[in-house]
Amino acid sequence: MRLVRTWLCATASGLHTSVFSQPMCQLVTRGQTSFPTSTEQPPPNLGPSSNFKMDPNLILKKAPPLHPAWLAHEKAFNLLTAKPVITDPNVSQKLYSDTCKAVNAELLADRDKYLTEHIATLEMRLEPNPGSANAHSIPIRKYFPISSSPVTKNIVIYFHGGGLYVGDLDSEDLTCRRICKALNCTVYSSSYRKMPQFTADDALSDALCTFKEVASLKKEGKLVVIGSSSGGQLAGQISLHYRTLKSDLIDGVLLRGPVTCNATEGGKYLPDRFKDVHTSMSKAFHTSLLSGAALNNENRTTTVLPLEAEDLSGMPSHWIQVSTNDIYYSDGVCYAEALREAGVEVNLDVVEGWPHTFWLKAPYLERAVQAESDMIEGLRQLLERDVQKVKVV
Repeated sequence: MRLVRTWLCATASGLHTSVFSQPMCQLVTRGQTSFPTSTEQPPPNLGPSSNFKMDPNLILKKAPPLHPAWLAHEKAFNLLTAKPVITDPNVSQKLYSDTCKAVNAELLADRDKYLTEHIATLEMRLEPNPGSANAHSIPIRKYFPISSSPVTKNIVIYFHGGGLYVGDLDSEDLTCRRICKALNCTVYSSSYRKMPQFTADDALSDALCTFKEVASLKKEGKLVVIGSSSGGQLAGQISLHYRTLKSDLIDGVLLRGPVTCNATEGGKYLPDRFKDVHTSMSKAFHTSLLSGAALNNENRTTTVLPLEAEDLSGMPSHWIQVSTNDIYYSDGVCYAEALREAGVEVNLDVVEGWPHTFWLKAPYLERAVQAESDMIEGLRQLLERDVQKVKVV
């Protein structure tokens, strides 16, 4: 495996040109894991079928009213009008990327200009199998404070969302900058191969490759893995993988609107113990931001999803943020409750009346700024937590 540094840019301007690739990669693991092989199908009903107790206040039969500020935003930006159908994945991926870059440029030139100050970025490519038939590269962007005092020790590894269909290093650039600046830590943001050109297993393989390489750079301080939406799925699967390896490498996991299971087709693929409490995969939770599941039984990973894990004991501390008006609301709260039941320290932040990852799609709004601030404080808790880790047996 080889890590290639492309160029260094001190962020006086704050904007960078991303380089994209569509490689192939094998799953990078070591030792025995809980992952099925690529020829196996994950069992739909893992874990005990009874005795799961969930806070009834977290079970929503229908979504609450959307917040007036969001309704005003929808109207101002015509989000309720029919959108053109784009069938070419390359076109949709480029459109998403260009939209994110435009929003970033506008905010970094004005309100968020401070996020370009005293931060440097380094564009890198990870090459898991150089010289082989499966040779490819994984784009990574490193964010780090310039002339920081005290010396930066903590590392954050960040996986963007996008349903495993869209998204790149620019999708959540502002969030990565905010983390780096507010908490004086080094952030590694990783992209991965997308569907439908590649598979969900390819995306997970890339995420594992990135994590393994970056984690090897840790000398001291804390290591936290973060993911939003489908990136939250990847972060969850990585933390499960290392828990199965009996590793205490990960100090904390932060998930925002995470995908943790396959609740499509009436919940037939959910583990039995969650079938009565996972309620958000329905039209009642559809919004202009998300009105259909990206993950289904045909395109999912062949490895277990976070909520399908039989045993969550010994997992790192978690901070999870969910929105009530989101088809993936129950994914997040069920996972939080399952972790808590397994004895894992979990903090759950429920944002009422707002849709899936709204802080990315409407970063100008006051509540979006607050959600980012809450995330920063949640991450601060994970980085500053100093409790002896539970040994996994």
